[in-house]
Amino acid sequence: MAFHKNLTRVERARLAATKLICPITRDALRVIPLTDFIFGIYISSRYRYVYIDNPKTGCTSLKSAMAELELRGRKSDLDPLNLEVIHYDSSPLKSFVPIFPKPTLSNLIKNNYRFVTFVRNPYQRLLSCYLNKFDNSTAKDNPQARRMPRGAAPGSFSEFIDAIIGQTDHDMDPHWRSQSINIHYSRVPYAYIGRFENYAADYVTTFHKLGIPADEIPTLRHLNKTGAGRASLHEFYDKKSQDAVYARYQDDFVNFGYPYELPD
Repeated sequence: MAFHKNLTRVERARLAATKLICPITRDALRVIPLTDFIFGIYISSRYRYVYIDNPKTGCTSLKSAMAELELRGRKSDLDPLNLEVIHYDSSPLKSFVPIFPKPTLSNLIKNNYRFVTFVRNPYQRLLSCYLNKFDNSTAKDNPQARRMPRGAAPGSFSEFIDAIIGQTDHDMDPHWRSQSINIHYSRVPYAYIGRFENYAADYVTTFHKLGIPADEIPTLRHLNKTGAGRASLHEFYDKKSQDAVYARYQDDFVNFGYPYELPD
């Protein structure tokens, strides 16, 4: 898939045209990198929907199920449990980039594609990110560490919070970027926004909103679990870090109705 690294002259022209005709793309690229924008979009031409990725909200499990559904009844060697198929260009939901002359996000909205995504309590999402990408990570080349302000993994959760709250949305990795920015909240008319805190029920509701009959909804499998939901947030957050997260991610708390208080 194109539009990942250095753009060709033709790709630059296509992108410029897209910005002229698609306000969602134009506004998004003012605050996030092009590669992040493209990576976060999964399109089903078969079922006419768009999933906007929001990392650390159960997205691996959901994208695996969506890939299974998209491949069902077709001859394919793709495995919907394979991370390359779930997240990257091998995904059947990555058949085209929404850049002119292909349908843009604005085109897809006009053509009645349904948009869905998931959100999560910001306190828990950041803890899940830290545990998964840094505390429990054994990767020698950690792409998330490269997106930290100093280009290195933090030594503690408090160090992680102190570092990221000073970043712009553009510099942040999607795993800790504002969810309102990740999902283009003010621009996209969502058919449904599920909540990680009610994942099993909202998983089913998501597919219902997409018009999938109950007996055709893929079985839920919990992939890429970090245990953040079982951890006590009070063990990781103090008053300083709680206040800092609430101030930096206030749009998420307000837009999605999460309170200032730490969840139990």
